[in-house]
Amino acid sequence: MAAPLAAASGLSQGRGGRIDAQPDLTVEGFPAVFALGDVANIPGADGQALPQLGSVAQQAGDWAGRNILADRNGEGRRSFQYHDKGIMAMIGRKAAVAEIGEHRHELHGRLAFAAWLGVHAQLLANAGAELNAFLTWADEFYLRSHHRSAALLDPATIDTPRIHWKDG
Repeated sequence: MAAPLAAASGLSQGRGGRIDAQPDLTVEGFPAVFALGDVANIPGADGQALPQLGSVAQQAGDWAGRNILADRNGEGRRSFQYHDKGIMAMIGRKAAVAEIGEHRHELHGRLAFAAWLGVHAQLLANAGAELNAFLTWADEFYLRSHHRSAALLDPATIDTPRIHWKDG
């Protein structure tokens, strides 16, 4: 479901309570209002709403910005064209799955995890942020992974009362 703001806006809503966007990402009847991200049903090339994914939201935001600049420059708006770059998901520590490319090549395990890290680092703002993210991920996944589970199970770190099962 969309955020409560979508319902409170009074704008036309569709599936999931999201605001229906026009092909140029504006709202019908309100040419200066754009609907983007998780609050919007953005039509794809087939007319069906695109999935609520970060890549859709990011591309739509860039596209809306270009349409706003086109308006300011007296040029026409263009209908949004989503470029599907594939799907990635982290499924566990050091493991992921991915479908990438035009023919949806599948990746699994550590190779998919490395691709997932690379894509997410590329989306960061600058080289400093990328380096910081990689150092944090390396520390989190490779240096601390074997220490964390032991610390969670250390009775000395637990402040809650213990159950003595033999006390009947």
